[in-house]
Formats: sequence, C-alpha cells, structure tokens
Amino acid sequence: MSISESLFGEPNENAERPRLLFTPRPTPDISDQLARALGDLFIIQEAAPGPRPLVQRAMRTFIFRGKLTGDSERLYPVITERFKALGFTPMLQRDGDVDVVIALEGLLQARRVSSPVWLHVLLLVITIITTTLSGAQFQNYRLDVLIREVGERGNLAYLWNVIRAGAPFALTLLLILGVHEMGHYIAARRHKVDVTLPYFIPFPLIGILGTLGAVIFIKSPLTNRKQLFDVGISGPLAGFVVALIAFIIGLFLIPADRPNLAFYAAFGSERLGMPLLLQGLGDVLRPDIANLSRFVARQPVALAAWFGMLLTVLNLLPIGQLDGGHVMYALFGRAAWSIALFVFAGMVFLGVSGIFPSLMIFAMLALLTGLRHPPPGDDITDLGTRRRLIGYATIVLFFLIGTATPFMFGPG
Repeated sequence: MSISESLFGEPNENAERPRLLFTPRPTPDISDQLARALGDLFIIQEAAPGPRPLVQRAMRTFIFRGKLTGDSERLYPVITERFKALGFTPMLQRDGDVDVVIALEGLLQARRVSSPVWLHVLLLVITIITTTLSGAQFQNYRLDVLIREVGERGNLAYLWNVIRAGAPFALTLLLILGVHEMGHYIAARRHKVDVTLPYFIPFPLIGILGTLGAVIFIKSPLTNRKQLFDVGISGPLAGFVVALIAFIIGLFLIPADRPNLAFYAAFGSERLGMPLLLQGLGDVLRPDIANLSRFVARQPVALAAWFGMLLTVLNLLPIGQLDGGHVMYALFGRAAWSIALFVFAGMVFLGVSGIFPSLMIFAMLALLTGLRHPPPGDDITDLGTRRRLIGYATIVLFFLIGTATPFMFGPG
C-alpha cells in the first residue's frame, strides 16, 4: 500500500507531507508577472484574483483561463519552474474546453524524513517471526506449548519443527507483500518520485496473519494522472501475479490432515469465501478436490495466497489514498469522489452488520487519509488508451478476486 498527500488534498498525519513555504513579495504587479511567466506556454483569455485561498496557509491565488499551447505533461514542469521563481505553485485544471491555471502563493516542499536502513530490516525480521508463528498455528502448533518446550525445557528440536511448519505460509505471504510494495517503489522511482523503502508492519499479537501488511510513503507529490495511475496500480498488480502463482502451486501441495484449529478458534469453521477466480482455478486444475475452501484453509501456501488476494482487494478499494483511490481518480477524475462515498458506505455496512467486521479497519484508515483523493498539480494530462484499458481490466479483476464474505462464520 502506498500513502501520499497532494498539496491540494486533505492531510494525512502519518504520511510525509508537502508544505507551502512562503516567500512573500511586495511587488504590486505580481499578477502581471505571473501572466508574463506563462508567456508562450498559455494563451490567456481571462485573468482574475482567486476568490479565496484554495490551500490552507496559501496567501494569495490568481486564476488564468485560456488555452495551453502544447501538451500539459510537457508544459506543466516548465510553468512550475517559472512560477517557483515568483514564489508561486501552479495547478492545471480543465473547465469544459477551457484550460485553467491556478497560481497558489507559496512553494511546495516535502518534509525530509529519513529512516535508517536498519529500521526497515528490523521490522522485516520481526514480521518474519510473527508470520512464521502464525503459520505454525495454522499447522496446530500452539504458542504456549512452544514457550514451554523451548523456554522451559530448551527443546530446540521443537522450535525447528515450528519454523518448518510456519515458514511456507510466512515466506509466501511476505513475498506477496514485498513484491507489492516494490512494485510501488519501482514505479515511483521511474517517475523520479521520492519514496521510502517498504515498512513491514508486524502484528503485536500473534493472530491470523502475524502482520498488518506493509507500506511505503511517497514524499514528493505525484504531479499528474499518469504518475498517480502507474504508482497506484503497480503494487496491486505485482502482488496479484505472485499470489496467483502461489495459489496454483498450493493447489498441488499436500494439505494438513487435521482441521485448522486457528480458524476454528476465530470463526467456528474452516470455511473461506472463495472468489470467482480462485474457485474457477480450483475447478479446472484440481477437480478432484471436493471442498476447495477446506483444502485452502489447511494448505499453508494456498492459504497465504488467498490472504494475498484479500489484501490486494482491500488495497484496490477506490477510496482516498489507498491504491484504488489513486487508480480511480486517475481514471475518472472528480467523479471518483462520489464513487468513494458510495464504497465507504458499503464498507461501513459490511463492517457494522458483522458480514465482514475487519473491513471497519480499512474504513477508519480511509477516514484518516481522507475519502476524497486530492487532484494532482497537473489534472489535465490524459492517461492514454493503454493505461485506461489496464485500469478497466483492474476493475474487473477486483470483482474476480474479491468476495463480500471472506470469512464464513458458523459450522459447516
């Protein structure tokens, strides 16, 4: 999952936040200077002061309506540099057939936050431990027995058995999460966007997964829709490919011959909601499996892949700063705001009704980062046919790998 904040969006206290640093200029004809800075890049049809600051702490705004003389993706960086010399930051928007340049007083700069490499490594090591212990629980190794055997009796052979039992689940899940985050990282670096290394998040209590996932923070703004799309979609698609391969491999591995007691303890059954794609793969590749849900619950690699699919779906929810929020805004612009409100209402319903209680965690995350995805500085640049087709295909994929009832409570 990637978390970022545009200059023009709602604040995210956990993300690296760009700031407007003021260099007030007493020059009385600043509007004329901005107009001259646009020069041969923009044909001005109308110029006026902005009615109010569009960004908190922005001192003055000026609005220029007219027509760009070329491609916005090429011209926006030039306008940005020219406005920067005057102490302003530009936004590009489109109103019907009219291009709009909004000049915001203040310069966009990201706060510099650097984490030592050892912190990323430490979080990864801890997450490996917690996910391995969770994987061992799925193979019916109990944590209290592990503490007694190793801590009290020094039985290292038992510890090795626990590691062997939990490693397939842990390594599969962490590979999916790691490739997901590196997809974001590589796409961001390709666009010359400043981004952190992945932070793996160990779950402090050994439970279903042993991790809350992983995250990277985007420290410099994503300036146009192409960047939003590429950075947002690269992680989920990369993680999906790994999860799909792992699930297929897991179908041909031997499951445990005993019930998954960890699932029984949490849900009273081993029943998992099977997305259409996974059920179809099971029917085609392993028609001999009578109960695919039970098979997946007892096979650690397949189970980790199932969770990987679930996390991919959650990240693709079209809300705020989630990956799906980036993609939906890149595809549909401000219409994505209405989609986000509708999806958020659905998330709250599924969470409160008890159909999918843990979905409330993502609903709260969406509230913290803002339901509306902020527009990029250049809100004009078109995605192009290839990116749009990939985006529409990803929407279809969302429904193929998602299910409203991933955990089916009760006996069965």
